[in-house]
Amino acid sequence: MSVAETGVAGVLKAEGLTAGYGGDIILDGLSVEIPRGQFTVIAGPNGCGKSTLLKALSGALPCRKGRVLLDNEPVSRLPVKSVARRVGVLSQSPATPEGLTVRDLVRQGRYPHRGLFSHWSAAVELACEDAL
Repeated sequence: MSVAETGVAGVLKAEGLTAGYGGDIILDGLSVEIPRGQFTVIAGPNGCGKSTLLKALSGALPCRKGRVLLDNEPVSRLPVKSVARRVGVLSQSPATPEGLTVRDLVRQGRYPHRGLFSHWSAAVELACEDAL
C-alpha cells in the first residue's frame, strides 16, 4: 500500500536498492516502503532475498546502489545504536541458546535503550510486558 492509500508516512524505506554477497546480486533496484504502525509481511520461497532485504533495511548489509531511509535519514549515516532502537530484526533461525525464554528474547530488544552500565529497570520490565 502506498502512503496515499494508507495516509501513514513510511518510517523505513528502500529506494532503488541493489544488494548482495560477494559477486552475487540478490536484490536489484528494489523499492519498498514499510509503513509506521502497521504489520508488514515479507513472504516468498527460499532463496528469493527476504533475509537479504531485512539485512539491508537494518543497515547490517551495505547497499551497492540505492539507499535505505529511516525517518528520511540514510541508515548508512545513522549511529548503529540509533538504528537498533528503532529497527529490530529477529533471525529466522530456530536455534536459540539453551534455557533462553521468550521473555529473555524480548529483553534482548531493549539492549539499545540501556546505558553501558545500567541494570534492568522497572521501565524495561514494563516495555517487555507490553511487548509480550
